[in-house]
Amino acid sequence: MSIQSLRALAAILVLASHALLYPLAEQTLAYGRLGWLGVIMFFVVSGFIMVAVTGQGQFEAGAFLKRRVLRVVPLYWGFTLLAAFLALVVPSLFKTTVFDGEQLLLSLAFIPFYNPVSHGLHPLYKLGWTLNYEMFFYVSFALLAALRARQRVITLSLAYIGLSLIGFWLQPQGPIPAFYTSYMPLAFVAGAWLGLAHVEGRLATMSKAIAIPLAVIALAGLIEGFWFDRGHVEDSTAFLGFLTFATAATALFIGTESHLPRLHLLERLGDASYSIYLVHIFAVGAFAGLVLKMLEPGDGIAVVAAVALAMAGGLALGWACYAMIEKPLMQRLRRFA
Repeated sequence: MSIQSLRALAAILVLASHALLYPLAEQTLAYGRLGWLGVIMFFVVSGFIMVAVTGQGQFEAGAFLKRRVLRVVPLYWGFTLLAAFLALVVPSLFKTTVFDGEQLLLSLAFIPFYNPVSHGLHPLYKLGWTLNYEMFFYVSFALLAALRARQRVITLSLAYIGLSLIGFWLQPQGPIPAFYTSYMPLAFVAGAWLGLAHVEGRLATMSKAIAIPLAVIALAGLIEGFWFDRGHVEDSTAFLGFLTFATAATALFIGTESHLPRLHLLERLGDASYSIYLVHIFAVGAFAGLVLKMLEPGDGIAVVAAVALAMAGGLALGWACYAMIEKPLMQRLRRFA
């Protein structure tokens, strides 16, 4: 169950990033990168899981895509429609979300576009940019269903590396080519190689001679990711550090799972990680906003209280969403998979 703990850690990093940034007038690079690290970890874990669950042989592409759509799309559409409705009715609730009918349709269709309000390639519900990459990965993976696992991972790696090199050399300006030639999908590739090592039995038991150097590499990547500063959060050099950390940490967790204590609370949060990711921004705005209205915003105690309440509220609301909405919904949709 260590993979669920990693999903929980990724969700907590994203939540912590937004909780820390909310009380601040200006973005802090380190706080912003906390959330970015969480996303990279999500992608690595996703790549691992997709290879692990489909096994070494071929799989049925249609059934695979149907399961992934049923798992991801309904909840995301629900939060997108909720955000659109609130942005239309109570626009003052949002900083970077404005209702736009065309943006809503593009968001629901997972089509990237430039959002002039958030100044990035973000859907109407800003958090959904990661889901656009997830859907891209699912479709890419399904197209390789006729191959065996090793061939699948190699082909996927060559395709995604090729796209990222095109993006690096040509720097396309259009939203769709810019989005799909990003280096971000390389995190799925890293996870896919870990998944391949797992299904081939090379990641089951990890000796101390490998685990210790891997832990050092993970720490070095983490330090580099936060240390490197060219003035913006999503920096390609910092990405390499965070990708190194996320890959090494995932390998360590999987390879040493039999020696690790069971962290039941973290595993439960991992089960709810998708709900936590989608709902936490509402909790941060509500709970942190309430504290800052009641106390002096510039006061240190107010900031600490806002962050703490936003973190607790985000986890609680995410768990409630999982228990009351996501889990029952998945049980009902399972018959269609």
